[in-house]
Amino acid sequence: MHFSTIISALALAGTTLASLNTTREYELRTQLKPGQEGKERFGDLWLVASHTGAGLNDAVLYANRSYAIKGFENATNITQSDGQPFFNQLFDLGGTLPYDLNVAAYANFYAAWEPVRIDGGSGSGGFFMNSSGLQWNSDPSGPAGSNLFGGWLVCDWWHGVPQLFAKWNDYHYESPCSCADVDLLPVYI
Repeated sequence: MHFSTIISALALAGTTLASLNTTREYELRTQLKPGQEGKERFGDLWLVASHTGAGLNDAVLYANRSYAIKGFENATNITQSDGQPFFNQLFDLGGTLPYDLNVAAYANFYAAWEPVRIDGGSGSGGFFMNSSGLQWNSDPSGPAGSNLFGGWLVCDWWHGVPQLFAKWNDYHYESPCSCADVDLLPVYI
């Protein structure tokens, strides 16, 4: 293979990630929901990808913003009821390929919440932003009321740092003392 062919291939791979970015880049920060006294440690944390295998990461949160990952959205062909598109929530982890926020990686709908992953390849889709930050519709093409997403939960469990979980709206339990309900707000770069 000639040197110029290698350079051309690398240039093309670099433009692949940039062409998927249809929005302004941001970092996601937690904001503690009201009424959770004693859980302040879960506020003002930044989303980070914690490597768990080849192309696989758990979504964790750090207090130090310098570790935050850059996120962006890529519009899908499915629209919301107001005509706005749903998005894939993508992240630039420094390589040539994007990583998707994957909410339904485990899809145990009998559990009250599920771990969130940031993996290479196709993710959940169905994301959008509103005044409470990043939201997810688990069934964007389904009938009204078919969305199972009940919000974001941050827990001190598996990694020695807070980890991100998605709650299912069929369960209305008080969060455990090692967890807090949060919003994920974009901080634009």
